[in-house]
Amino acid sequence: MVTAAPQQHLLLDTIRITYLPDGYALFSPTDLFPTTTALDWQPYQHLLNRNGRLVSSVGAYIIQAPNHVILVDAGYGPGQHIEGSIFLQGGELLSNLKHAGLAPADIDIVFFTHLHSDHVRGISQKVNDEPTLTFPNAHFLVRSAEWQRFANPAEPRSDVEDQLKLLEPRIELIEEGESFIPEVTVLATPGHTTGHASLLVSSSDQRAILLGDTFHSIVQIEHPTWTNAFDRDPELAKIARKQMLQELAKPATIGIGTHFSDSVFGRVILAQGRYQWHMQR
Repeated sequence: MVTAAPQQHLLLDTIRITYLPDGYALFSPTDLFPTTTALDWQPYQHLLNRNGRLVSSVGAYIIQAPNHVILVDAGYGPGQHIEGSIFLQGGELLSNLKHAGLAPADIDIVFFTHLHSDHVRGISQKVNDEPTLTFPNAHFLVRSAEWQRFANPAEPRSDVEDQLKLLEPRIELIEEGESFIPEVTVLATPGHTTGHASLLVSSSDQRAILLGDTFHSIVQIEHPTWTNAFDRDPELAKIARKQMLQELAKPATIGIGTHFSDSVFGRVILAQGRYQWHMQR
């Protein structure tokens, strides 16, 4: 049976990448991918639970490199979100961080692929009813286009308002192509949000790409034109997916999909003109 991905890790020479589950989400597949029909999903029943809901992992990543402990995204944090056909449950991040042998104070960099609630709410917790940063020693990084999108008064922010206020005096802006440590480079993958980013992690001749929400399900590996209902610019998001598939198909490259079920790690193979996802556990 399909499940949210468990805690798991990947070694790239001197780099260790650990997936930290925070919870899970359930969606109606045709609501999440509104250009699809029930017939389109017939070959992908293995991605659905017994109630026909698409299972999505929700979590974050630790990159342990020489002299640095980096958190990529921060999960949803404690609580539930129920809206229409969407169910989201968070709150496991800190226990899984402890299970990985780390404490919040060990994190020296937090990088956000984007600032949706299921990627940013976990950076705060309530202390005496006041929002407080969970990772007190961290530098907080995001692409400038992602941070600046909230300058638009029409941009929804109510579900991340507390987090944005905490980040405002501490956020550091970074651009495409910049490396905040030698092994990690920022890739611009706009479309899901204006300033959405992925990360290229390189060590020796090995590569891994943390995809953020460039892909929301492995089904988009085979169908990159299937639009996610949460993509701010669907056409730009399609371009980002198609370009990323070319990168993922390169030798010695591992893809890491935050919302992929069963396992977040895998490789993309181009066979007979079609991209395919090969899961790694």
